[in-house]
Amino acid sequence: MSKNETGHVKNIANANLLCTHIAELGAKYNPSNPKLLLTNLQNMYNTAFAHQETVNNSIAPYSLAVDHREKLFAPVSKKITKLRKMYKTTEGVTMAQLEDFMTIARKLKGIKKSNSAVTDPQQENIKISISQMSYDQRTNNYEVLISLLQNTPNYLPNEIEYQVPTLQQEKVQMLQATQAVADSFIPLNAARTVRNNTVYNSEDNLVDTFNKAKDYMFTILDGNSLQYKTISKIKFKKA
Repeated sequence: MSKNETGHVKNIANANLLCTHIAELGAKYNPSNPKLLLTNLQNMYNTAFAHQETVNNSIAPYSLAVDHREKLFAPVSKKITKLRKMYKTTEGVTMAQLEDFMTIARKLKGIKKSNSAVTDPQQENIKISISQMSYDQRTNNYEVLISLLQNTPNYLPNEIEYQVPTLQQEKVQMLQATQAVADSFIPLNAARTVRNNTVYNSEDNLVDTFNKAKDYMFTILDGNSLQYKTISKIKFKKA
């Protein structure tokens, strides 16, 4: 689990911890604000916990899809280098054609693995869109490269890995891998949005409400008591 996800989990776990301390106070805990009542706080915790579980269950499919795509695209740069040598040895290929090959090849090389651990769903959308576009562009450039090879009269290698049908199948796999990442991100992003609304963004969000509950507890507890000092260490922070 990412550092950001751990932060969300900590807020939710601390909500449960504070509820435990409130329960220990019994009738002494009697706020006039109904939103700070223990029953409401417990319901808020249960809802946030359920939403975090949904996020957790959505992370694995997305991570596996990203890892699969990374693995699929990883050999491309090395293969392009070998393809260039194969193309260079093809009868009749001119320097201009070779430069055309290199122009496409340069566009195909170099993409960094994106970090999916982003707190804000909107920022996550931006990162995924950029990453998606990068992989889409690489796949498109792979297709352009295939077209160049396909339209070079004497490009007929005996080795299966360099033949046009093999390269076309690889392009199909690239498209499928990128689509799988996009498809698995949709439920993850939706789950994060719901979780973040509950914990941070809604009018009566968990962080603000539990901080108010802490403030109320400080009014009824002795500042020198162990319970007061323990509760003061229970933190609720906005992401």
